[in-house]
Amino acid sequence: MAKRRKDIKVKNTDGITRVKPIKNVGTDPETGKKIQNIVVKRADGAVITTRYADGEKVGETTSYSKVLKKKKPKKLRVKKKRIPRKLKPVKVPEDIANFKPTVKLDEDAKKEVERREDVKKKKEEQEKRIAERKKGKTKKKVKRVVRKVKDKVKDTTRKVKKVFKRRPKARKVKNLVTGGTNILR
Repeated sequence: MAKRRKDIKVKNTDGITRVKPIKNVGTDPETGKKIQNIVVKRADGAVITTRYADGEKVGETTSYSKVLKKKKPKKLRVKKKRIPRKLKPVKVPEDIANFKPTVKLDEDAKKEVERREDVKKKKEEQEKRIAERKKGKTKKKVKRVVRKVKDKVKDTTRKVKKVFKRRPKARKVKNLVTGGTNILR
């Protein structure tokens, strides 16, 4: 198989021009001359094909390849959060503003209200007493005493187990190089 010929690259001021290898088109039936083509691809996108008949220039055609426009990325449509318009302050009618509903309580309801007020008063008094007691005192550190001996024993055994970990069992393996035995753990 014939070796594929490579393009010749020529550096110009406008960029790199590629000159394709000479192509044998065939022979002209009228004149019997050998026709050849040379294609030159320029950096600006122009393709110039020159035709030769027995080494003499016969014709030339230039064509510009279509330059593709760069696609603009579509803008993402972000949904704007709808902000409600501010409402103007409206004056409250006087008859509604000054209206006080009359509530009639029966005996059970009155007792319940009294009980709740009494509980509230007692709670406030208790909080005052606690606050007065705390004023002169400083916080003391209380050491935790081991309540159950069982807990302490569990803790110590856990610590001891950590120290005395069983090592893996030793195995005797024959060394193929020396012929002796190696003890592996």
